Amino acid sequence: MKSKHFKIHELVPQHIYEKYGEKAWRFIDLGLILSLDTLKERFPKGKITINNYYWGGNFKWSGLRTPDSPHYFETSMHSFGKAVDPKFSAYDSDIIRKDIIDNPNIYPYIKGLELDVNWVHIDTRNEDNLIKFRA
Repeated sequence: MKSKHFKIHELVPQHIYEKYGEKAWRFIDLGLILSLDTLKERFPKGKITINNYYWGGNFKWSGLRTPDSPHYFETSMHSFGKAVDPKFSAYDSDIIRKDIIDNPNIYPYIKGLELDVNWVHIDTRNEDNLIKFRA
């Protein structure tokens, strides 16, 4: 399944996009795709930036991370295509986190949420309840 609002190059590193193109969707968790689409629909103003290398930007590793990433950890949800670090241009990160925490029925797949950062980290780890953690 593909996202309604995001392109695959926004979710995978450049070398994966260049090698697999649209087939790289297979590396991204379905719950993560659905959660990203929900976030965009609930917060429609401005841009949500994950990876922007495609347009010459600096973000290359805010979605899927492979072993060549400087931020790679083998047990990170990013390494399994189950995490992203979206940056919202029109909304404060705390507002996004509060919406996720206050509305678990709207975000049933988000089970990991990083606190105390100026972006939003969400992941779809295999947990029963939302886990909030600090970097």
